[in-house]
Amino acid sequence: MSPEVRAMLAQGIEETGLEVDEDGDDEADTAAEGDGYSRSVYAMSMYPRGLPTHQVESPYENGHDSATIDSARTLYAEDFDFVVEHGRQYCGDYFLPIDQTEQTRQYVIHQVFLKVFDLELTTVPLENPRYILDIGTGIGEWAIGMAEKYPQCEVFGTDIAPIQPTHQVPFNIEFHIENAEEEWIRPANTVDLVHFRNMEGAFSKWPFVYSQAFACLKPGGWIEVVDWEDLFADRNYLSFFPEGSAPRILINAVLEAAALAGKPHDSRHLLGGDMLMKAGFVDVQETVYDLGIGSRENSSYGKFWLFSIVTGIEALCLRLLTKYLGWDADEVRDLCDKVARETRMVADDPARVDSFVIKLRVVVARKPTVPGQWSARTLNESAEVTGYNSGDESTIGGRTIRSEETA
Repeated sequence: MSPEVRAMLAQGIEETGLEVDEDGDDEADTAAEGDGYSRSVYAMSMYPRGLPTHQVESPYENGHDSATIDSARTLYAEDFDFVVEHGRQYCGDYFLPIDQTEQTRQYVIHQVFLKVFDLELTTVPLENPRYILDIGTGIGEWAIGMAEKYPQCEVFGTDIAPIQPTHQVPFNIEFHIENAEEEWIRPANTVDLVHFRNMEGAFSKWPFVYSQAFACLKPGGWIEVVDWEDLFADRNYLSFFPEGSAPRILINAVLEAAALAGKPHDSRHLLGGDMLMKAGFVDVQETVYDLGIGSRENSSYGKFWLFSIVTGIEALCLRLLTKYLGWDADEVRDLCDKVARETRMVADDPARVDSFVIKLRVVVARKPTVPGQWSARTLNESAEVTGYNSGDESTIGGRTIRSEETA
């Protein structure tokens, strides 16, 4: 872990309950892992760096026929479509890198989510869940947390890259290598919760992905989608930069490149819940959070969030702009550095009055308890639902949109 991240995590250790390895000695970490030394599962030092093999243990049985679940297997790194471009490692055609630098950044983002949601991992009400599915699990932090919280539940995390930890994790979790845009190998009507987080720009076929989630959910089961509301394209961020500025140039280029890649960077898969309703879901609810950028904006998580943004600009842009727009890698990096500096200047500006935020949207919905049920809803001028009726006995009301005040 970099000294900057270690210092940030150490500063917030008392508030978050995280444990941070102070000496940075990987050999000591490995020895400690072998002698039964107990540390917080959320400590970065609990997880080793990428290993040459990705071991998936035998599935934890809870009554499901193991033959109907994707089989356990050992996966080897050389079996995957890894590629190094301009010094960053990627998997397949995914635009974000999967190297250790990006994994560390994703870990920091996970801490931001924990802060935003008051240490809760999901916004949906779960009662004794038996089967949870995390799509695009990444480093697996969310899935591991859910497996710890619900020890009698099977938790499956799927991704296209084997970058998740494979030991010192809860016994009731498995990580599978799967492409969510291909047919899901999951038993129908069994899953309590299908979870997506930070998947903007990952899929070209969101309706297909939602249909697959609907099929494997049990009646009354939940889907939860947590994603950015157009990320940097949100007016709250861009309003601080004039036309022709580095941030606007970079963002427009990224949007153009993503469109050429066939996986647009937008929030159409979230807004209004239309795709979810077309897939058959009911009781669609939306909540919008303002994530303040920098400690001046939010004393709780602002510094973590600012770090995640400025260190992630290159990760977001490098492959898209070099591969689809033909930009030179050094030119991309120079522009990314300029955007990062300007972002930090705005975040730290003591004279700034307006809120410097990026919006996060959380959308949840249910599979109806009786096939064929549907939701009728109309929106008033305040974007509030009126005349909402799910057709069953759900106690959940209509869609709510709220914007959390920044500290």
